[in-house]
Amino acid sequence: ALVVALGVLGLALLGRLLLGHALALVVVGLLAWLPVLGLAQVLRVSRSLRLTLELAVVLGLLLLVGQYLILDDVAGYWHGVLREYVAKMLDPAAVSNQERQALVSQLAPWMAGGLGAAWFMELALSLFLARGWQALLYNPGGFSREFRELRFGRWLLVLVPLLLLGGLLQKQPGWPAQAALVGMAAFMIQGVAAVHGLVTGRKNGGLWLAVFYFLLVFGMPASFTLVSAVGFADGVINFRTKVRPRDPGSGGG
Repeated sequence: ALVVALGVLGLALLGRLLLGHALALVVVGLLAWLPVLGLAQVLRVSRSLRLTLELAVVLGLLLLVGQYLILDDVAGYWHGVLREYVAKMLDPAAVSNQERQALVSQLAPWMAGGLGAAWFMELALSLFLARGWQALLYNPGGFSREFRELRFGRWLLVLVPLLLLGGLLQKQPGWPAQAALVGMAAFMIQGVAAVHGLVTGRKNGGLWLAVFYFLLVFGMPASFTLVSAVGFADGVINFRTKVRPRDPGSGGG
């Protein structure tokens, strides 16, 4: 609570200096940190990383639902926000007005789901960072083992394909397609966990992870879809239990 209070104060000052008012960054900070505090308490009590992250998925979906309940035209709202943002951030001499409008038109229909997915990712990564630090202090290697074994429940395996199918049946990206983005973000986390589970303990495992993260970052957004598919496939067939690292102490080590 003390760290959150000091962080909010820092964001208020930063918002005042950069934006002329403090409230915007304060709200962003509270949206980031208060849910993480709640999820951390769930993890402490349940000792289940899977359950905690599934609650984070629900929070991401609730953020999406909230946008559709509050806004009459979700895509239109984000179109206006992006138009103002692009006008401020992109140099007209470098990017023509036609190109800026095309960019806004491409992004606006997906911003509601993108915001929910990004919020889920922010919550998950913040929780991972805190759990990793705690493990370094009290249980070295504990978080690594938990993360490598992370697998989501069957309900996500059923929900995400249904949402994707519902999105395909709509001409414009509606709420099913937007919600599918949040589910895909969850399976991307599981895909990363699966990769860790497959390469940890193998020869040059650290190098393989470095290459994987390089391709993940610089291959966006295609890598997001690919790793999400890997995570979904792992949820269906659980290939981490079928492909295990070779025991260094065995005869073929």
